[in-house]
Amino acid sequence: MRRSLKNVISEGTDRFIKDIKSAKWVIIGIITYFVFLRKMIMGICPLVKITGYPCPSCGLTRAGLRLLELDFAGAWKIHPFIYAAVILAVLFVWERYILGRTDMRRLKKLLILTIFAMLAFYVFRMLRYFPGEPPMSYYSDNVLSRVRETVRIFLDSGR
Repeated sequence: MRRSLKNVISEGTDRFIKDIKSAKWVIIGIITYFVFLRKMIMGICPLVKITGYPCPSCGLTRAGLRLLELDFAGAWKIHPFIYAAVILAVLFVWERYILGRTDMRRLKKLLILTIFAMLAFYVFRMLRYFPGEPPMSYYSDNVLSRVRETVRIFLDSGR
């Protein structure tokens, strides 16, 4: 049975609103997390703030912003997996809200494959480009280096 465009939009909107309502606490938690990290810790990535080392997804936010500015080459340079993230998001919207499917097993498999590919790319970037220009930089103002320095000063003062 073919659905009209009006039905597709109506059903997709209803499903989207239902999804938002059922995930409201998760959404509030994520927003709170990002606001806290941005305002209190002056950064978004907790791994960088704690260790000083970039994580596999470091640069995705900046690449996404470049993509929104239509700087496709700049987005690719910062983190090429921004395109995989966009494709996965479009596929999810298509499957869930346009086609109305609830079984997302194929999409989950694709997501897992993408995560493993991103981890492999991270190892490559760490071996090839670290430490280099952002996002593959070492951030010296991190928690572990501060703790290490505090312990060193404490131990030196006891001598």
